[in-house]
Amino acid sequence: MKERKPEIPGIALARQAGDRARSGELSCRALHSIDGALLSAGCFHMLMAAVVPAVFFFASFFLLPSSSENAALPPSTPARGDWLMFRRDPCRASFVPSVGPCTFGGKLKWSFPAEGGIDSSPAVYRGVIYVGCDDGYLYAIDERNGKMLWRSHLGAQVKSSPCLGRQLLFVGCEDCCLYALNFVTGKVDWKFQAGGKVSSSPVCFGGMVCFGGWDGTVYALDEKNGSLKWKFVTSDASAGRITSSPAFLNGVVYVTSHDGFLYALSAENGALQWRYKTGGKIFCSPMVMNGMVYFGSWDKNFYAVEALSGKTVWKFPCAEYFSISPAGAGDRVFVGNDDLKVYCLDAAKGKLLWKTQLNSPNPLLSSSPAIAGDRLFMGSPDGNLYALDIHNGGIKWKYKTQRPIYSSPAVSGNGVCVGSQDGNLYFLN
Repeated sequence: MKERKPEIPGIALARQAGDRARSGELSCRALHSIDGALLSAGCFHMLMAAVVPAVFFFASFFLLPSSSENAALPPSTPARGDWLMFRRDPCRASFVPSVGPCTFGGKLKWSFPAEGGIDSSPAVYRGVIYVGCDDGYLYAIDERNGKMLWRSHLGAQVKSSPCLGRQLLFVGCEDCCLYALNFVTGKVDWKFQAGGKVSSSPVCFGGMVCFGGWDGTVYALDEKNGSLKWKFVTSDASAGRITSSPAFLNGVVYVTSHDGFLYALSAENGALQWRYKTGGKIFCSPMVMNGMVYFGSWDKNFYAVEALSGKTVWKFPCAEYFSISPAGAGDRVFVGNDDLKVYCLDAAKGKLLWKTQLNSPNPLLSSSPAIAGDRLFMGSPDGNLYALDIHNGGIKWKYKTQRPIYSSPAVSGNGVCVGSQDGNLYFLN
């Protein structure tokens, strides 16, 4: 169903959002359009009443496990929202709405020591944090106190980020397999052997789990048993390694590749809908918002293309490579460049709104931003987790770890968590 633009601001718009959430109509795209309208109308304090119930409804209806399994999860303080996969939702927008200014400070609540560096980005569901590690384990950590609930040893390093499906937890591994685990016990239910390493983070939709491999192939599997539903091979599999994570919206899977293409595939059968060629490798995951797909390339351009046709809407040139994935909120897009600056762009026209310099001895950014309310959180190779003001890019605080941060932060209702190459998972609030 095509999204209708809101005609009136404020309370009526909030009520409309609630009605559409209960009817099952509200999508990732709709959440962003409604949030932007509420912000522009000066009704930010209505956002929780309208959007957060919609988020929970959308997540529980399409993605979350059954109620019988929910009862087995450890108790936790009710969160404003869960972070179900890399970049939070299938659109990969990495945005959590909140009431008023974000109050998360840079104070450490706890840290959890693993036995290897943590490049994987956390997922959060009802008080449990799931994260992979270079020691070959997938961990489940109690959000309240940082205590380990379980760990499951997989075949090799786990750089992929976990994704919560309807019944199982999915994560890729450097042993070329995708694993499906019971998210309460950590027991492996099934695994699928791909043709190359799996550092891509999976996305779930319509009873399927989808991911990319280093063999240049996009795979879609049955969530329940891991059987292959379809696969798509990039134009040049030898050069088309996929390290990015697919995005999904309205029956289309969007995925980028080292061959320089953004691909739009039918979620039903993997048929190519269109593809968009850039002048360099693409490492970042695409984001779908406002009817457009946003992504950056190693040709030093950041792109916005029409989601339906792949037609260029705008592109933003920069001094260095775009390696990390963007985040989006309302009418703004946020992305980091390897010139060590974070850029805020107008989502419709690509106009620069502000930029902020990060200090790092390493020019390659690997941690993608996350947004909660009026704060943007982002890790850096200098070992710091930064919190920026989304309105002007001002650095509000930073927290120093002992090694570079390649993990992307995840935000729950209780704080922000991120992994570090120093082998610790940090939770700050």
